[in-house]
Amino acid sequence: MKAVIKGCKANFDIITTVPGDKSISHRSLIIGTIPKGVYTIENYAMSEDCKTTIEVLKSLGVSIVSHENKLLVNSPGVYEFHKDVEILDCKNSGTTARLISGLICGANIKTKLIGDESLSKRPMGRVIDPLEVMGGNIYDFKGTLPIRFEKNRGLTSIEYELPVPSAQVKSAVLIAGFLSNGVTKVIEPIPTRDHTENLFKFLGARVEKCGDKISIENSPIICKDIIVPADPSSASFLICAALLGHNIKLTVQNVLLNESRKTYIDILKAMGASIEIVGKGIVNNEPVGDLVVYSSELKGVKIEHHIIPSIIDEIPVLSVVAAFAAGETVFQGVEELKVKESDRVEGIVKNLRKANLKAT
Repeated sequence: MKAVIKGCKANFDIITTVPGDKSISHRSLIIGTIPKGVYTIENYAMSEDCKTTIEVLKSLGVSIVSHENKLLVNSPGVYEFHKDVEILDCKNSGTTARLISGLICGANIKTKLIGDESLSKRPMGRVIDPLEVMGGNIYDFKGTLPIRFEKNRGLTSIEYELPVPSAQVKSAVLIAGFLSNGVTKVIEPIPTRDHTENLFKFLGARVEKCGDKISIENSPIICKDIIVPADPSSASFLICAALLGHNIKLTVQNVLLNESRKTYIDILKAMGASIEIVGKGIVNNEPVGDLVVYSSELKGVKIEHHIIPSIIDEIPVLSVVAAFAAGETVFQGVEELKVKESDRVEGIVKNLRKANLKAT
């Protein structure tokens, strides 16, 4: 991350960017390597989770050469992946574990999926249930990692309604559905981030959305170079710091502005934040732009449960902003935060109380 700072002690004009979006980085490899070919990924997020996805795809036979945050990818195509891999280690990456499960079943790979102690406590049933219905052969599953995948007879398409809002579960089913015979449909009563659908469309797949139903079918796709926009979740920390500061102007460049990912910006605006979007554009089927932020006086708001899936990664930093806003801010329906890599609700409340701030 680079920043240019202009000004003096009380007045700052800061221009910066943040690393690539992690959600799109994961998908740029897991989905991008389905067709055979060579392509590049620019601004790939080199977080530990995204590095895990690199290592898992390498274990399946994909050649990936990295230089700083740019990847050169040479895929043999999903049907030429190694078919018998002893272990795929997802370490602490829930995104890797869930999305790769759909790929493993669709590509008919025999392997054992493992993770670290923390990931091995997180629920996987919501992903495995629909994959088994499609014909995935999962052996001796006990609800969490490790998971043993055996060869199957090919997947069949399904129509599946998500029991809880989850972009990862939706993505696993869509990936498996793309590799099945027929049209797979996923119903999501509450919308979640749609990067999987957008990337499949960018590569040429037939993906349709009608109301709350998303349809995908096996269709020809090709490798394309991918540019990963700046991560709006990473940008949220700088944005919130600038809002709480004094006489600060902050510009964060080339930020992903997907409707499902900028909800926290809308919430901040409702709290009184001065935030402008300039330089809008489209990068591999995703909207991007520069965020211009000014220090602001903020007030508390009520955030209803149906909004929570769209701000799942920003709730911790929004809770800090809420602590400094005038009045009360209420987050409704945050149960999903309790089954992340840690209980984020407990962590948020505990840390706010340590700072002598009121939180329940």
